[in-house]
Amino acid sequence: MADDTTVMSVTDYDLATEIAKNIADENTAIEGYYALLAFMTEIGAGPEDIAQVREIISDEKNHRTVLAEMSLKYDGAIPTAED
Repeated sequence: MADDTTVMSVTDYDLATEIAKNIADENTAIEGYYALLAFMTEIGAGPEDIAQVREIISDEKNHRTVLAEMSLKYDGAIPTAED
């Protein structure tokens, strides 16, 4: 297991690619949790359980946002438009 002092040699493009894969994984997780939420709602699962799944979805969306902001640092020299 690598510690914080380990230096990894990757290009910015490689890093952006790995971040993009993780964003895709977050999206897949969100889709799965929405399906779970719909099923739980349909069968009348307890409100506390439904609330927990909603919280998980919220967390996954936050992860996706953090990763998207991070990816902008490594995806090339063209800045994001502000319009």
